[in-house]
Amino acid sequence: MAEPTTADLAALITSLAVTFDNLQAKAFMNDVLRPYLRRFVLVFFDDILIFSKTWADRLRQVRTVLNTLQQHCLFVKRSKCAFGVESISYLGHIISAAGVAMDPAKVQAVREWPTPRSPRAVRSFLGLAGYYHKFVRDYGTIATPLTALLKKEGKSVILTVVDRFSKYCHFIPLAHPYTAETVAQAFFSDIVRLHGIPQSMVSDRDPVFTSKFWSELMRLSGAKLHMTSAFHPQSDDICKDGEEIKGK
Repeated sequence: MAEPTTADLAALITSLAVTFDNLQAKAFMNDVLRPYLRRFVLVFFDDILIFSKTWADRLRQVRTVLNTLQQHCLFVKRSKCAFGVESISYLGHIISAAGVAMDPAKVQAVREWPTPRSPRAVRSFLGLAGYYHKFVRDYGTIATPLTALLKKEGKSVILTVVDRFSKYCHFIPLAHPYTAETVAQAFFSDIVRLHGIPQSMVSDRDPVFTSKFWSELMRLSGAKLHMTSAFHPQSDDICKDGEEIKGK
């Protein structure tokens, strides 16, 4: 199903925050709202975004979501909800009729970040700055001197994982040579531990991602695995926002 456009998100927005008791319950949310995902609902863990073009649609869709949550004994926290607003902060972005923009608070955090003095601090800064890489012209070129510093740790490869909707980036250094097993360990340690198992992933055709080990791991995890074009991955738009492994 096609991604919702800025026009779809701009008219009327409702944000709901669901309260869970444990991490496993959070993964349950996508299954509960699956019939409505990307039609008029977006879900990120316990945050639900409902986007509508008219008030009539809004009332019907909010009622549908609330009834569905009630049927599964799930509850929202009123103090964390916003109904019928024209702009909202969501996953570090401000969504409004003007489009999707950077959250000023996050931009200020990047500007005021103290000078990194260790490889770990460099990775932390790149993780935050990379969140907005889509808004920064030639971000890869600008960040190259910092990513080069990580090579001094003996890790010369960067595993880049990008969320397709939020554009949130994770940069995970890997030692070369890497294997499907070591990449999987890094993926589960740095990604799954924080965000859970993704519904689907798009990767390039590195031997790691075409291996039987990786395919079976994704199958057992319940994640759908897709590949970019064999010879021209750079022409495949989704590759730019998917998971890929890059040698630096």
